[in-house]
Amino acid sequence: MAYPLESVIGAFEKVVGVTGLDADSDFFEIGGHSLLVMEVIALLRDENGLTVPARQFLQDARAGSIAEACVPAASEAER
Repeated sequence: MAYPLESVIGAFEKVVGVTGLDADSDFFEIGGHSLLVMEVIALLRDENGLTVPARQFLQDARAGSIAEACVPAASEAER
């Protein structure tokens, strides 16, 4: 499932302003913080049609884990 991972890495890079990230890159270790989490969530939703719960960042903020928790935005609305 490379697409969500690529989307998450792209969102991390855009919001935090760093490049060269991979699946093991931790959002908070690369300079992200709680307010930027909301920007990542909004970018994933608006640009990629994906949604992820904010609590996922508190459980495991690595790009790969965030990507695994992503679901299509329409699926989230149906829950």
